[in-house]
Amino acid sequence: MLHAVPQASLRYRGIKMYRVNGSNPLLDNLLTEKDRCCFNLFYRIREDAGAFIATDGSTCILAQSNPHTPVWIWLKNSPDEKSRVEISSILRERFSACGRIAVNAYEPYTEALLRSFANSEHAEYRINKRLNVYACPSVHPVQKRGRMLPAAPCYQEEIAQLITVMMRDADLQEPDREEARQYAEGKSVSGSLFLWENEEGKIVSMTDITHRTERYARLNAVVTAREHRGQGYAEMLVSSVTQLLQDGLTPMLYADAGYPPSNAVYRKIGYVKQGEITEQEIFRKG
Repeated sequence: MLHAVPQASLRYRGIKMYRVNGSNPLLDNLLTEKDRCCFNLFYRIREDAGAFIATDGSTCILAQSNPHTPVWIWLKNSPDEKSRVEISSILRERFSACGRIAVNAYEPYTEALLRSFANSEHAEYRINKRLNVYACPSVHPVQKRGRMLPAAPCYQEEIAQLITVMMRDADLQEPDREEARQYAEGKSVSGSLFLWENEEGKIVSMTDITHRTERYARLNAVVTAREHRGQGYAEMLVSSVTQLLQDGLTPMLYADAGYPPSNAVYRKIGYVKQGEITEQEIFRKG
């Protein structure tokens, strides 16, 4: 369900930018079909009651779930000077609280703007990761060994181990044992997490259907236990989940552009690149 922002808070104090609530149809009307895929996180952000969403009504949308999550910026083209000033003003408000802000956007349209903003704040700018955005209009069958299983409480230990491996692979803070247990407990009954059981009856891979919109279903958390990598299990699982989703929805996902093997797997399954998103960050020096 999309939550409305109270009318009193809809006006943003800029020349062109103004706040809108998540149910505003303008947010759909501005985006092309490829944009709806590449900026799929907009639809998740729109569901949060406290989300910040601002637009100029024609060329720019900024969206952030809360001050601790990345700001997603969609631009129709390279911003003009007025837009750069207003976007910088919004970023400054959100940057000042903690001296750090992450921005996910199309790099060619935002890099110069963000570097300039970082300089004005005596801060550092860096690129954390480049992502390829894929959608699968038609899945290609792959040879499978083993079977896909929906997550269930009896697999909580395996789920906890796999999420720990995934966080370690991504150079993120590993969950402690209790955090991993809580994640596994919730996901085991969510109906969105799927596992791959190999020929020996061992759970070796998992992936999650993180979010659904009217058009797309987004896959996330694709991971295989390290001792079972290189045997095609993630490919078998993603292929099976993709087939499961293709009754009315287009599966999509974000893939680390710096890791060619996973990109090759997705293309083999039938995923087609739709665009690119770059995870950028601005943070205080020292």
